[in-house]
Amino acid sequence: MGPFEQIAIDYLIDATRTLDEAASHFASAWETGECVTAEELSRAAVAQHLRDWWQQVMNQIDADEAVDIVTAIMESRRAAEAYLINASQLSYGELFTQAMAQARRQAARQFLDSTRHLAEALTGPTSAGRSVLATSASGGERRV
Repeated sequence: MGPFEQIAIDYLIDATRTLDEAASHFASAWETGECVTAEELSRAAVAQHLRDWWQQVMNQIDADEAVDIVTAIMESRRAAEAYLINASQLSYGELFTQAMAQARRQAARQFLDSTRHLAEALTGPTSAGRSVLATSASGGERRV
């Protein structure tokens, strides 16, 4: 396993951990009758969709007709870009439906932001050979 595969796995783990933490909080809040805020729900929804984007990368690497990490990331980036271009901007329907659509768009943008740094590192040198920062699922940054 190369360093870029490990980075992709780290992003997948980070998004999964964020989602698991949110799910645990929801379960606890449900049992105790606590309120769950819109921010907490949004964080969970974005983490779920972000995890799905990273899972798509890993599925391509682990498939019977596996592709290399560069191809997996670039194909998933194209899919995320196509999703953002083709996703209809909801201005109708229930508020919750609109919020979930926004979470899907936000996750796609976050995936593209994270993978932009990886794509640059995978497809060519960065300016002056410096490392670049990539944003993790939880919002932290790491050097690539």
